[in-house]
Amino acid sequence: MAQLDSLGKVLSADILIVGGGISGLTAAITAKETDPTLEVLLVDKAVASKGYAGMAGRTAGLLSFVTGEDDPEDFVTYNLKEIGCYLNDQVLLRDLAHSSRRITEQLATWGVEILRNEKGKIDYAKWPFPWGTAAIDPDMCLVMAEHAKKLGVRFMDHIAVIDLVRQGERVVGAVGFEVRTGEFHIFKVGTVILANGSQNYDITLLWCGTGNGLATAWRAGAEMRNAEFGCMCDFARVDPKGWLYYGVHGGAHIAHDHLQNAKGENVSEKYRPGLHSSMDPVAANAWLQEFKLGNAPISVDASIFSHPAFFKFHPKALDQMHREAVKANFPMGQPYQVVPGFIGELGCLRVNHQMATTVPGLFAVGNLAGTGSARGGAVPTPPAKIHGTGILNALFMGSKGGPAAALHAKTVKSFGHGAELDPAQVQDLKHRILAPLEGQGSLTPHELIHQIQDVISPVDYSLVKTEAGMLKALEELETLKPRVQQLKAVDAHELCRCIDAEAMVLSAELFYRSALVRTESRGFHFREDYPSTDNANWLKWTVVRQVNGQMEVSTEDIPMEQYPYKPE
Repeated sequence: MAQLDSLGKVLSADILIVGGGISGLTAAITAKETDPTLEVLLVDKAVASKGYAGMAGRTAGLLSFVTGEDDPEDFVTYNLKEIGCYLNDQVLLRDLAHSSRRITEQLATWGVEILRNEKGKIDYAKWPFPWGTAAIDPDMCLVMAEHAKKLGVRFMDHIAVIDLVRQGERVVGAVGFEVRTGEFHIFKVGTVILANGSQNYDITLLWCGTGNGLATAWRAGAEMRNAEFGCMCDFARVDPKGWLYYGVHGGAHIAHDHLQNAKGENVSEKYRPGLHSSMDPVAANAWLQEFKLGNAPISVDASIFSHPAFFKFHPKALDQMHREAVKANFPMGQPYQVVPGFIGELGCLRVNHQMATTVPGLFAVGNLAGTGSARGGAVPTPPAKIHGTGILNALFMGSKGGPAAALHAKTVKSFGHGAELDPAQVQDLKHRILAPLEGQGSLTPHELIHQIQDVISPVDYSLVKTEAGMLKALEELETLKPRVQQLKAVDAHELCRCIDAEAMVLSAELFYRSALVRTESRGFHFREDYPSTDNANWLKWTVVRQVNGQMEVSTEDIPMEQYPYKPE
């Protein structure tokens, strides 16, 4: 039998954190604050040691929270009624609502800058909703990483952690490789925190997570929850040359409330009247139904962007919008064509109130477990329908998971249950992970990824669902699953893409199999064949677990009798 150190570079720590974005850094900082004696090691494929990792801080620099003007219980009830549709874990939701101001103010002690007024108070925009949005330093991870290092957190950059090593049911280690050299790494640890993001199927440039953490946890036996809601979407502007522009730079961020068909009719008011904080699949359905009726192209009246009232809180944002519009050759204030754009944000790894998964020794924070925590309810992993709460959620989950993982690691350490890794298990994992480099595969990961994107992105597969459409998608996925074994990689960088492709196939199957079971429409789960919300039968969470190597989807009643708020 091979010796452990002959299989790769062996490292040890009390806590291993995989992912150096906002949630991972928060978990590292709060774990060290809980017990400074613990060895905390944070690894990331990027350069987390300098703050160059993660997603949320580089997309907008916005942090939404419950302000002093808001009643936290109003935030709770708004989420329950308008966003989560009563699928929320109300304990976590109320915890977030009542702690969000404290979490926001705590950032200053870590060196993170938030825009403040002349009195030194946080300057925020107040919306007609029970929260406000502040401007936060988009480079907050840089100062958080420096603060973590001062506390004694160790960093390793360019490391991809792929699989977990177990002793019985308990996690005792992890394995992966250096993404530049391919050197195999073995981690002996008592506790692991996954913080490496959600699944976005690499479709957009802004939101490009590939779900590695989901796949890592699934292979270790972890349960998933509410995977059917992993269908974040937005309208994309159609450029005359055929390019699609997502997000605010494309000018389509508010299209959901301002759609019009080729006849000039207000489509939004027809299908989805009222003011909404963001898009959801009901808005995509409005587009799809008008398209089917022959009323395309569907456009948005962009004059709203030039209206002073729209940017009365952030006049500088209007100037920035105009500058970006010039770069994109997109004249502001003119109608433009839009199409629904699939984003994903599948973050269905199940965690409890301490961010522990169903696998002993394994915790998860941030987007990876945003939906799986059930805090947000019937929506994709945050920000879901409240822009700016993506950062809040990362901070909240990290500040819950870090201390809980520290207590677990301290217990493991005090009882002497050290990490004993089985070399045979590690050798098998190494062979599986490196197989695309060593085998005779013929399929590039890019080819397989494009094929997966074709299965997950069509509007009538993933956003406006029917049984027939989802069965067709699953049939196509069944043809893709064997192709994972045919992947080839010429170097460690391409090996990362093979790992991504494998995770995407798994994630798409989790999504569709869960969605098939929920025979109703609720939140981001819209079924054209079951268009109504069914509180009598579907106040339930869906749970996916492995049974004899297969996915088994079941349901779990939400403990409404324990919660203060009930559906009307």
